[in-house]
Amino acid sequence: MIPQLLLEEILLGEKNEQDYYEKYGKEELRSALAELRDSNEQILAMYPADDMQDKITEKAFFEKNNVRPVKKSTASVWKFSAAAMLAFALAGPLVIKNINNANETGVVRIKGNGHHQIKLYRQSGTDALILKNGDSATENDLIQITYTPGIYNYGVIFSVDGNGNVTRHFPENSWASQKLEKTGEEVPLPFSYSLDDAPDYECFIFVASKNQFDLSNIEKINKKSYSVDFLKKGSYLPKDCDGSIFVLNKK
Repeated sequence: MIPQLLLEEILLGEKNEQDYYEKYGKEELRSALAELRDSNEQILAMYPADDMQDKITEKAFFEKNNVRPVKKSTASVWKFSAAAMLAFALAGPLVIKNINNANETGVVRIKGNGHHQIKLYRQSGTDALILKNGDSATENDLIQITYTPGIYNYGVIFSVDGNGNVTRHFPENSWASQKLEKTGEEVPLPFSYSLDDAPDYECFIFVASKNQFDLSNIEKINKKSYSVDFLKKGSYLPKDCDGSIFVLNKK
């Protein structure tokens, strides 16, 4: 089977198709390339020119930061349709340059001794800019989450928006805590996050502990109970867990 990424790279001009005739067969390779080219043209026809310009800007951002995207707040995977976009359809973290030289973001401790931290970065053109706690954000802002585990071994990262909707970020599919990476540096999550149109705020909470824990009780909280103040109080934290919170104010 011919790898999809190889076909995309050939259509982008990044690789020479003749170099792969012997391995995959000339006719088979040409047929697969033609099928992908036709598929791309059909999908491109579905997008207005303005939408495609936005995607080209996004591609430039990913390319500069050595990134392959991404997930939206709905947890759907971005799949860029044109060959120029498809090369970036394999998810990867947004790589942030000089990550350890970032300024203090003013993260709020829910409780604990400050040994763990969450940071947010936002796409600005083709740059990734660090955000400060309380900064403003708007719908469709592309956000990258990073964490520093400190003394802790396990963690969960989630967010709550102004509509009371809860989204898991780490891990994606469970409220059971996941082993934290100990790299000595900030650890980017393996996807970035596009803000939706929820009003007022978006709160990102990093819950951590030395031992494994489960945060599934968060799903029992009534949406109407959520507010920034409620989230800062941390009454929902399991025993022996500490939390830090990062708030974005929605315009």
